[in-house]
Amino acid sequence: MADLKKIQAERERAVLRAFRDSVQSIRDQATIQEIVRLLEVGNVEGVITLLQLDDATFQPVTEAIRQSYITGGITGAAQVGVIPVATGTLVARFNIRLPRAEAWISSMSSRMITEVFVEQQAMVRSVLTDALAAGANPRSSALDLVGRVDRQTRKRSGGFIGMTEKQAQWSVNARQEMQDLNPNYLTRALRDKRFDAPFKKAVRDGNPMRSAQIDAAITQMQNRTLRYRGEVISRTESINALRAGQVESIAQAIDTGEVGEGETTKEWDSSGDARTRPTHAIADGQKRAFDQPFSVGGSALMYPGDPSGPAAETIQCRCIQVVEIDFGARVAKVEGFG
Repeated sequence: MADLKKIQAERERAVLRAFRDSVQSIRDQATIQEIVRLLEVGNVEGVITLLQLDDATFQPVTEAIRQSYITGGITGAAQVGVIPVATGTLVARFNIRLPRAEAWISSMSSRMITEVFVEQQAMVRSVLTDALAAGANPRSSALDLVGRVDRQTRKRSGGFIGMTEKQAQWSVNARQEMQDLNPNYLTRALRDKRFDAPFKKAVRDGNPMRSAQIDAAITQMQNRTLRYRGEVISRTESINALRAGQVESIAQAIDTGEVGEGETTKEWDSSGDARTRPTHAIADGQKRAFDQPFSVGGSALMYPGDPSGPAAETIQCRCIQVVEIDFGARVAKVEGFG
């Protein structure tokens, strides 16, 4: 039996690595002088074009997710194993070239373009437009956007690239709070607490913090925010791709007649701990025919994490589905990823 946890961890790391590499490639190719020149004339769209915030730049992310889908399909087929038929036996296979599998890949790519690539453009547009309206120094705005060079690694660190618009605003607000000596800064979960002591001293003394200190604190907060963003994307997208590929492998066996539709059932299995969503806990034990959706929180989900469902029911879902195929002489149990 395949070690599903190990496979899941490997694919999650692969997607996270692809996301980080894509973000770093944007940072590394950024020319501060060019960004400053464009900001000096208020050309925000020119900055977006210069940074190449498009699907080609993030293509390694979609490719890593695609590989997760293939891995899920191969794993699912391996769990089904040998299928008894009238003429003997067949071995379950997964075919990435079939129309439904190719449609999933295409849909995933389109969704990622909207959720990541277009979001990046919107975030940069919002952050820079606000900075221009506030009369911020163009060079500081450019460095806040793509990060500052780390003296040890010689690579850019921090910056807004990779974040959502909301997440970028966290750092903008935190910087303002540090400049204003606003104690609310100390409530920010993603701050680097190593800067708490000098910030508290500045508040007590009423003396502004040095710009270099604020830059360093915000850079670390940006790094933590980006890490959080990357982990959410990698965890959600890798596991959902594994699940979708696994489901497709069984559907392909049914389509070819190797597995009878009436022989296959599935059951929702929640993680059952304190972090489990109430709606998912209620769905625990729910059984359906393979081609019928589960009812979870009022939504129809074909499997845990089904991307066609609402984000509230799918993001970072840790539930699994267990599929049973009754071959008469034996029962094949396909354990899901979760």
